[in-house]
Amino acid sequence: MVWNPGKLLFGGRYIIISQLGEGGVGITYLAKNQRDELRVIKTLKEEILNHPAWVLHRNKLRQDFRDEGVRLAVCHHPHIVQIETIFDEGTMPCMAMEYIEGEDLGQRLRRMGILSEAEALSYIRQIGDALMLIHSKGLLHRDLKPRNIMIRVNKPEAVLIDFGIAREFVPNVVQRHTVYRTPGFAPPEQYELEAPRGEYIDIYALAATLYNLLTGVIPTSADERRHNIPLEPPQYFNPSISNRVSLAIMRGMDLESTYRPQSVKEWLDLLNSDIEEYVTTKPPTTPVIPNEVQYVTAIAPQQQNWQCTHTLRGHSSMVQAIAISPDGQIIASGSNDYTIRLWQLSTGKLLRHLGRWFSGHNSMVSSVAFSPIYPTSSSQGGILATGSWDNTIKLWQVNTGKELSTFTGHASWVHSVAFSPDGKFLASGSADCTIKLWQVQTGREIQTFTGHSDSVGVVAFSQDGQLLASGSSDNTIKLWQVYTNREIYTLSGHSFFINSVAFSQDGQLLASGSSDNTIKLWHIYTGKEIRTLKSHSNSVCSVAFTQNGQLLASGSWDHTIKMWQVHTGREICTLTDHTNFVRAIAFSPDGKTLVSGGDDDTIKIWRQK
Repeated sequence: MVWNPGKLLFGGRYIIISQLGEGGVGITYLAKNQRDELRVIKTLKEEILNHPAWVLHRNKLRQDFRDEGVRLAVCHHPHIVQIETIFDEGTMPCMAMEYIEGEDLGQRLRRMGILSEAEALSYIRQIGDALMLIHSKGLLHRDLKPRNIMIRVNKPEAVLIDFGIAREFVPNVVQRHTVYRTPGFAPPEQYELEAPRGEYIDIYALAATLYNLLTGVIPTSADERRHNIPLEPPQYFNPSISNRVSLAIMRGMDLESTYRPQSVKEWLDLLNSDIEEYVTTKPPTTPVIPNEVQYVTAIAPQQQNWQCTHTLRGHSSMVQAIAISPDGQIIASGSNDYTIRLWQLSTGKLLRHLGRWFSGHNSMVSSVAFSPIYPTSSSQGGILATGSWDNTIKLWQVNTGKELSTFTGHASWVHSVAFSPDGKFLASGSADCTIKLWQVQTGREIQTFTGHSDSVGVVAFSQDGQLLASGSSDNTIKLWQVYTNREIYTLSGHSFFINSVAFSQDGQLLASGSSDNTIKLWHIYTGKEIRTLKSHSNSVCSVAFTQNGQLLASGSWDHTIKMWQVHTGREICTLTDHTNFVRAIAFSPDGKTLVSGGDDDTIKIWRQK
């Protein structure tokens, strides 16, 4: 049940105007009270209360909801959302609270990229002051993040909202709390059902929020950090951050709770202190630079042993494109011989030959891409898209080799094709200087991105499907917001053609390979260049991340493939079995197998020993 506009609540004291949003168990409405003032009405979703899985717990859900209102009601502060009243509408518990006109910090961050240090610190200090009141009431918020901080319209005022998982605490006493967390912002204690509780839980999240505001990057989660995936200092992504603030953030996000400041005031004081004071007050047993940063420099490039286990021959001309199916079972290859071949990854056995006789492309196959919705439960199986120099894109059934459809619309060669993460859309880049977006199911062209002044050689979607990257012979990379057709950034730094781009799995980094013989790493949310990788002696034609984002591979016209450690930019190893240009590379989903294709007409399968 959803309340429609005009619905009267609490004996006519409130009237619903519209629905604002909904979460996992709650739903919010915009309403007016009897004084014609805007209010937010929050209640539980009826389908949750009536869901068979929740029937036995519905009374607890209602009580927890009322408890949230009570917790908020005792916290009167200019930077905490204010409760007007708590009431029941039939069987539905409700709370009426002030309506904050404005945007949350998550929205502000997406709109602006990053915040200035001065603006971010202003908001953080306001929320920190609110937290001190909350903690004095014996409560922990436990869900601090940019989305739970509203900024009033036309006012530099931050307001803390959403106390849905706030809980009472006794400092440093082991307590049992519901395991709820937002990865990147939750400390390691929130991954445990029973753990000591203290202000340091919210301090970690407040520091992580500041990290996010200043870099645009969601910090490495506490769970990943406990598995030796490092948390880079915020200055890694934004060198303009002051040392004082960068160090205070890292101190607040220490994995060991006893090394974090034990009160919000103590942590806020670090933001104002000199660096020397910070160093001398930090516990002597803990290094000033956190352990995970030392880990990055300590694991400098261990030589990895990758061995070519199979060389696949069958194409009669150069191999231009390589893709591996999402289940890690099949390799697709596209060639200058106008054909596509499917191979079994584990054995190198040829499975199918696409494009024979009267079907297929009538020019070089320049790009291949598997739909991420693969395999399906239908008899058709997965879908493969191919782009060609015959100006067309074709879709194929993987398990039958049947051609499904042909997309026409480009006025010149199609260099690159890429599926959106949900498999509903296909992007294509062409020598006609455009990028086109197609609806896969209908084959209908729904959007054209224009802005490059030369051939578009490569396109790639971010993992959330919100961004599209394009690389061009105009020496630039452009980032586009998919659903608004808006150009976000133009990345300039390469001095020659862009041949390949790839997003990291976490959506934070973009790698680009260029005919200027270099690879560059870019920060997605700022558009800033992070570092340049130099070692190839000829054009870099292809780049690919492992799914965990720790390794980057690059294939080059210098006949080699190089492996790089992403966090340090150091070269780990060089693979040298190809005898001509390496055109294409792809990692298997587990990151333990690499497949490459090149101008020696072969495909090579490499495995990590």
